[in-house]
Amino acid sequence: MPLVARISERSTGLLYATLALFLTLSFTAVHAQPADAALYATGEKLFKGNCGACHKPDKDLTGPALKGARARWEGKGDIYAWIKNSSDYLKTGNAYANELFAKWNKSVMTAQALTNEEIDAVLYYADNYAPPAPKTADGGGARVPQGPNDAGAAWPWLVVLALLFLVVALSLSGVKKGLANAVQEAEGKQPLPERTMGQSIREWAWNNKAFASIIGLFFVVFIVLKLWDAAWVIGVYGGDEVEHYKPEQPILFNHTLHAGKSEAGNLAINCQYCHSSAEKSKHAGIPSTNICMNCHTAVNEGRSPEGTKEIAKIYAAVGWDPNTKQYTGKTEPVKWVKVHNLPDHAYFNHAQHVAVGKLECQECHGPIDEKMDVAEQWAPLTMGWCIDCHNQKEVKMAGNGYYDEVMARLNETDLGHSELKKYLEDDKISVKELGGWECAKCHY
Repeated sequence: MPLVARISERSTGLLYATLALFLTLSFTAVHAQPADAALYATGEKLFKGNCGACHKPDKDLTGPALKGARARWEGKGDIYAWIKNSSDYLKTGNAYANELFAKWNKSVMTAQALTNEEIDAVLYYADNYAPPAPKTADGGGARVPQGPNDAGAAWPWLVVLALLFLVVALSLSGVKKGLANAVQEAEGKQPLPERTMGQSIREWAWNNKAFASIIGLFFVVFIVLKLWDAAWVIGVYGGDEVEHYKPEQPILFNHTLHAGKSEAGNLAINCQYCHSSAEKSKHAGIPSTNICMNCHTAVNEGRSPEGTKEIAKIYAAVGWDPNTKQYTGKTEPVKWVKVHNLPDHAYFNHAQHVAVGKLECQECHGPIDEKMDVAEQWAPLTMGWCIDCHNQKEVKMAGNGYYDEVMARLNETDLGHSELKKYLEDDKISVKELGGWECAKCHY
């Protein structure tokens, strides 16, 4: 086989392999959907309008879960008649219907004005139901790709493009070498010697010294800059430059759900209801599980199976039996993992910032009520970050008894406090102007 033909055949093989990988990634990126999407949508609408008050598709509620109901009724009776009018169907003496009646506290469904086709749609929806992926913005769990701009959805396409470029580069290189050998053969000369990839790269760099030098310089500068940036964030676990510290906790407490805004479907609990010492102490404190039980003696189910599982962990910690509604006396300490940890030589007082400075928790802890299903270190907590805040933050003195003496001194006109008066020239006083940059304030 001629050399050029062999080169072409090799390039074609690489192209087919890349195409196969492309198709595989494309198919795996598509979320699984029900076989009949229209029937699923119809069933979902009918379920929510007729069944959702007493049933869930995948778990027991007031009535049994509907998933698998058709299979459970197979050979035991008429499921259509049971759904349309349970009271009348019980009068037939059907054994399975009476078994369900006894199991579910002798309660029956309201008569449903549904056709057989509509019942088929409801059961199809229940059998194919899968819980929707939680959304971070609504207090859900893991982040999921939301569109083509999401990094999670884009990486397969980047891999495909990189492989395509590699195939093109290898093909062109092979064609060039094949043509050169063809010229050698036509001139009666020996083919060019086979070279390894490393030898080819070195030969190219030697023949293109200027271009190779520019590329080498670019990589050297790039690496130096990356190392410089990395050195500045050693020991920093928050901020825009690093991945935020987000340790896994023994109980997955969802801050967005509990503290998020009520109009978004969340509970809007004030931060200080749980962290009550933030206004009175140096430390914000970790709330005891007794605080959790103020609500969870009554709320024993989460909005998802995962939430119910985490509530059960609280019960295990305090020794609460949700069936008898009594404490068992068997407790287990919750081993929370500390998220924010200042160095020992730095002093920080929560009460000074919350009660006196009137700061909102989100100013240091970030959008914990909007985007954090699990608590993370949002701010870098570096010295530069702190003093920058002290330089810009205006002290709220009006109506704040803590600053009455300071305000009185600033407003004196007969003592000639020129040094103090200059602080009022811009109609505000920053923390820095009150001594917030003095070393001993934080490093006593």
